[in-house]
Amino acid sequence: MKLTAIKNSLTSASLFALAIAGAAPNNALAQQEVTAEEALEAATLAADEAQKTPQANAWAQTNIDLPADEAIRYGMLSNGMRYALRKNSTPEGAASVRMHVNVGSIAEAENEQGLAHFLEHMAFNGSTNVPEGEMVSMLEREGLSFGPDTNASTGFTETIYQLDLPDARESAMDLALMLMRETASNLTISDEAVERERGVIQSERQLRNTAGLRSARVQFAKQLPNTPVSDRFPIGTAEVIDTAPASRIRDFYHRYYRPENTTLVIVGDFDVEALEAKIVSQFGDWKAVGPAGAPMDYGTIDPNSPLSVGSFSDPASQTTAIFQKAKPYTATPNSVAGNLESIQLAVASQVLARRFLNLALAQDAKILGGAAPFNPFANIAEQAFFITVGKDGDWQSALAIGEQELRRAIEHGFTQSEIDEQLVNLTANLENAAKQQGTRQNAGIANELIASSVSGEVVVTPAGQLEVFQTLKPALTAAAVTQAFRANWQGGPNNVFVTSKAPIENAEESIRAALAASAKVAVTPPVDEVTNPFAYDDFGTPGKVASDGRIEDLGIRTIEFENGVRLNIKKTDFEDNELRFAVEIGEGLRAIPDAAGGLSYFMDNVMALGGLGEHDFQEIQRLTAGKTVNFGLVANQDSLRSSGTTTPDDAELQFKLVAALITDPGYRVEADAAWQNALPTINTQNAATPIAVYQRDFRRALASGDTRIGQGTAEELAAINMAMVKSQISDQLENGAIDIAIVGDIDEQAAIDLVAQTFGALPARPKREGVLDNIRPITFPADAGTIELYHNGQADQGAAAAVWPTDDYDDQKDDVTRDMMAAAMGLILIDEVRENLSASYSTQVFSRSSSLYDGDGFVTGFAVADPARMDQIFAAIRNVAKQMRDAPIDDDVLLRARKPMIERLEARVRENGAWLNIVVEAQRKPEWLDRWRARKDIVNQISAADIQAAARKYLTDEAMVEVRVVPEPTAE
Repeated sequence: MKLTAIKNSLTSASLFALAIAGAAPNNALAQQEVTAEEALEAATLAADEAQKTPQANAWAQTNIDLPADEAIRYGMLSNGMRYALRKNSTPEGAASVRMHVNVGSIAEAENEQGLAHFLEHMAFNGSTNVPEGEMVSMLEREGLSFGPDTNASTGFTETIYQLDLPDARESAMDLALMLMRETASNLTISDEAVERERGVIQSERQLRNTAGLRSARVQFAKQLPNTPVSDRFPIGTAEVIDTAPASRIRDFYHRYYRPENTTLVIVGDFDVEALEAKIVSQFGDWKAVGPAGAPMDYGTIDPNSPLSVGSFSDPASQTTAIFQKAKPYTATPNSVAGNLESIQLAVASQVLARRFLNLALAQDAKILGGAAPFNPFANIAEQAFFITVGKDGDWQSALAIGEQELRRAIEHGFTQSEIDEQLVNLTANLENAAKQQGTRQNAGIANELIASSVSGEVVVTPAGQLEVFQTLKPALTAAAVTQAFRANWQGGPNNVFVTSKAPIENAEESIRAALAASAKVAVTPPVDEVTNPFAYDDFGTPGKVASDGRIEDLGIRTIEFENGVRLNIKKTDFEDNELRFAVEIGEGLRAIPDAAGGLSYFMDNVMALGGLGEHDFQEIQRLTAGKTVNFGLVANQDSLRSSGTTTPDDAELQFKLVAALITDPGYRVEADAAWQNALPTINTQNAATPIAVYQRDFRRALASGDTRIGQGTAEELAAINMAMVKSQISDQLENGAIDIAIVGDIDEQAAIDLVAQTFGALPARPKREGVLDNIRPITFPADAGTIELYHNGQADQGAAAAVWPTDDYDDQKDDVTRDMMAAAMGLILIDEVRENLSASYSTQVFSRSSSLYDGDGFVTGFAVADPARMDQIFAAIRNVAKQMRDAPIDDDVLLRARKPMIERLEARVRENGAWLNIVVEAQRKPEWLDRWRARKDIVNQISAADIQAAARKYLTDEAMVEVRVVPEPTAE
């Protein structure tokens, strides 16, 4: 059993993920009436009693006393294949299918490195009953999109195939079962198909060849030296990918793709009995071919090995110090008592995350953040980590702080206040998860079942997890958590590993010397923090409602308060005990002048760290203990926006927080210090790969350098600070119009009362209008020809984008036609670039249009590509554009472009997140509601002739701009 609710309850976007993620708020926990020893003794006695009559499911998972999910139907066929089925109705009418094959890269021989992953690719390249290239097409005809709905992955110890069916109708379920059976036993793996796929896999290998992956290879060799993981990465070797004959891949397939190695999981809205019968019929006659492969060798772990030291340097690397302790993997008994240590360690990790956050936000901070996770690695090892992320180039401080903080935790342990802070948060998260379990997503449950098929852990519902936690909670004392932490670090780390941009001279000697010097520094016990009362409980006299209406067909209630604040509410039952909100203020980036370069990126990542006038960020975390609330403010093109997810019980605090952020933002200088500390690393990461550069620079390049667009240059990011942010957004916060949306599980009157007490009590605000005068337009670069962007990564990495200017959002049919044109072009481009040329692992085509700037829109054909092959790719893109101009697409391509769009539109009707962006505009932009109503009809109206006409209008050779992301030229 794993607790799925161990996460931060106060969320905000931030680049300082290691510093902020996992650092939970604080409050005092009430005294327990049962001592820790009594609770543990009771749990152990219960387990001992249950062991007398243990229960086992059809997967042979023995359950001692956990409250297992009784809705799961476990089964095993006579040939040894396992399956699990669970009826679930979120999303309604849909289903998630997962097939797990118990083989990964560590099973490969020297001349097979990469073949487990190669096999994953071959599953889409022909089988007995499915011609090569037809599997994805068949799924597209059922409304699935390749990537979001249809995918596969290969790891060190497993291969997983997944389908997320938007409609679990019988034909789709039958197709899913047939395709999974084809993958399991009927792949043809022809010589010709293997040859065609080699280039695609090499392209993927180039794409994944990042500093992080290269570092991991060196790191694993040091941390897990007697295991196969350091020299059996799933992507394989270039030599094997290029030369392995199809016969060798077929041999690997027959050795490991066998019934006894396979588990099928399906979760969704279906009849369990009927589906089980189909599984028996589809897979019952499957017989393995040839001898079975040898069991995977997990290697050996010596928990008492002497300290080893390693390092890795690369210009694209972060500065980190990683302390690791490894011991052999052991399965946890499926009992209440068997979960105690893992929960204790999870609480310890959260406490340490808070400590790291405080260190990172100090005025004299020497690190960017840190984490202390306890992670099993497949079935290979149990690992404890202590990670510090250092300022760019300062590996010595990262190492010293890591050593000292680890020693502080071991020597002095944790205070009860620190433990209570995390228990409040964890309790609330588990309680919320239990309340929300009736609307859990199919995919999440399916993934949990797949994981349990490997770990042997019994799947427990969120309500069951809460029950187990409450039983063990009295044993989660500071003393007990400290003892568990010490036990897992007994003897100290096995390995210390340092990553840096520049090589460390005499690395091992220098690291050991720095460790020895740090060890001489005495560490003091932790000191509890003082928390002031929340300062924002009263915003004045609650506002009065000036108008109250309803949009009946969409179920949206529209409220306007006397002060001009507008509120739109849509009550739904899609997510139990959960609601989504958005508060939009002012006119956003479009109303800010040129000096705004980097503002959006800065606010996305740092605004929350500025805190409030009366509370810094750390105090806000402690004040919001046990609450599901969000704290952040971002700058969009048409508004400043605070949004997120909360619960009905926490909504009052949530709206007080947002109202406080708008009326009294802190703009604290500690956010500036954290930003400047992180900026060198941010700039390094933003230039490290073609994808990072594309994300950073592409959109601004298409806007002729407009500083309202994009992340911002290194110079702009270096210049921005909280004082500048204040100068640019304070007028909008103080005087801008306010539109609010609430969607989800909430009483309408309760929502009105919450807004009346907060935003409704503010001074009068103007109404925000959809169209502004004197807004400078976005302009596409004239006569651009070719735009080159530069990255600092590997010489064989690049990205190619063919871009055509189109039009804005106003004409809905033309806009939707462009979307369908892009979808159809993407289908054809995959065949041309990925399959025929074998030139790119990742290709896609998308259409973007603006609802804010006149004429702003474009279509892009994108491919990850070796720079040496870009000319071929651009030629292929031009050829596809010509095909679409010269003749209508055929009916099959039209169907495969249209059906996933329709399925996505139908799915959005059942998603609070999709409704939120419609509801927030209900009063300001009523035309958006008309577009929402008409969306499916318009998609169904688009013909092949319409798409050809759009291609002739937009996809011309003269208009096409080539955007090439290539390696930075070396100096002469």
